[in-house]
Amino acid sequence: MKNVNRGFTLVELLVVIAIIGVLIALLLPAVQQAREAARRMTCSNHLKQLGLALHNYHDTFQSLPPGGLWAHDMPWASPAPPSPNPSRGGVFTCLLPFIEQSALHDQIDFTSGSHVHDQWADSPANTIRVREVIIEAYQCPSDTHGGKIPGTNNAAHNYSANYGPSGVGSTGNPSCSCAQGAVFNGFKIDNSHNQDNPAGPFTRGGNRYCGKFSETTDGLSNTIYFGEVRSDCSTHARNGWANSNNGSGLVNTLIPINTDTCHDPADAPGGDTCYAKCNWNLEFGFRSLHPGGAQFVHGDGSVAFRAETIDHDAYQRLGQRDDGQPINLN
Repeated sequence: MKNVNRGFTLVELLVVIAIIGVLIALLLPAVQQAREAARRMTCSNHLKQLGLALHNYHDTFQSLPPGGLWAHDMPWASPAPPSPNPSRGGVFTCLLPFIEQSALHDQIDFTSGSHVHDQWADSPANTIRVREVIIEAYQCPSDTHGGKIPGTNNAAHNYSANYGPSGVGSTGNPSCSCAQGAVFNGFKIDNSHNQDNPAGPFTRGGNRYCGKFSETTDGLSNTIYFGEVRSDCSTHARNGWANSNNGSGLVNTLIPINTDTCHDPADAPGGDTCYAKCNWNLEFGFRSLHPGGAQFVHGDGSVAFRAETIDHDAYQRLGQRDDGQPINLN
């Protein structure tokens, strides 16, 4: 009797392909979740590095680094400071020597007549500016856009310091699709602080105030010092990590976590450009691309994930250093 070599029929082949497709569909979410878990762990380690750097800075200088610094004073101060008044950087330029970036820090002339972020980082070659230098410790692997902020040559950064539940400024352009007005100003738990005495640990008025750990009377473990940001969704943060102004190194806890500032990513073709037009009232909030919330560094160096559903008052109290009230996170 003859042996007959029988191959797959078309139906059998289609069944096998369908089964493989189902298996891939079942496995893909698990793979994506595993990758995100790994990215989130790396992000957490970067934040822990920031917390350690902050403590080493405080041990060295007996104070916190300035949130923002200028040659004379804040540009919006009254009376107006002398001109020129170049920016001298802020938290993240000051922390460079404590995150193994002493070589870059030593390239910066903090007494020159030019802005720190615009100086050359590789003098005398002069091919890359300070704000363009990618600092891995300042980036979350879930949101780096290849290391650069979309539409610019500035290095992306995903962490900012906290200046507490403070006011969020003007509406900007009310005709823009994401302009919501300064709606959260009416929910502030405290109105007694200012640039000279900030609600949070940091202020962009670093010429007037640099805090100390001892001034966080609510307890270091109960107070947010750093958190995640998306630099592509903020007009100010798009200036880069070495800039002195809000958003670049300072945001607040008045804006709820992950509040949207633009309907489309900044680099989306034909996307909503309101991220660069009118979100001054919303951009100064902590946000991330981690599902459901963002990660924060507390004053004791610990890192915690906070859900975007956190009670608004509790979130503000985590951001304020001296309100003296208990925090209910249940």
